[in-house]
Amino acid sequence: MNPNMQNQPINSQQLSYEQFQEQVKLRQEQEQRRAQEALRNAGLDPRSQQVQMVIQELYNVENELKLAENQLQMQMDAQKRQIANIQQRVQQAMAQIRSALPSNSVQEPTMQGQYNPFVQ
Repeated sequence: MNPNMQNQPINSQQLSYEQFQEQVKLRQEQEQRRAQEALRNAGLDPRSQQVQMVIQELYNVENELKLAENQLQMQMDAQKRQIANIQQRVQQAMAQIRSALPSNSVQEPTMQGQYNPFVQ
């Protein structure tokens, strides 16, 4: 893998996902072309070139996996935030209901389907 490419992160904040993927793909193709050219310049035999191409492809697959993992992590984080916001809204609504009704008319909900040691 080209160390210069590692030091140049792609700013995914300013790109759509498709643009980001296309930019990553172009960089990978450029790396592959440079690697093949370096092999030709080094005078390696075709078998060594094949091995180097397989190694380069493995690096490409590794990069794709990292990108997919990062995308999945971002989606999970967004969903966690969304769930936390919904839970907060439910708690606020429950608090409003409790404050609006007389104190003896509101009972705490029981945990359905879960063991409750206080209920016989």
